[in-house]
Amino acid sequence: MDLSSLLRRLQEEDAVVQPKRLSILILLALEGRRSFKELRDALGMSPGNLGSHMKVLEEKGFVRRTRCLRGLRYVTCYEITETGVEKLGKVLDLAGRISELIREGERGSRG
Repeated sequence: MDLSSLLRRLQEEDAVVQPKRLSILILLALEGRRSFKELRDALGMSPGNLGSHMKVLEEKGFVRRTRCLRGLRYVTCYEITETGVEKLGKVLDLAGRISELIREGERGSRG
């Protein structure tokens, strides 16, 4: 697949490709369910900013909101869905293929 095709396919994944949403999905995929506060603290985002990104990811079916026990109280938590894992894998695969093309181009320009 050529670069323009890969870039077009990557652009089609706009709900995930946005850097903060990508970071959220990666964090949830690697570390599992996290509370809103844990996500906010780990990513250094304001509550409003995180809330708007979580809303988009939830509407797309990439994350699921749940209630979980933290200490002595229940709080809002999020976990990545199977759809989210698949979408994240697709985006990372596209990025990896683009990275390969970049490396090939660097080798070609040195020779």
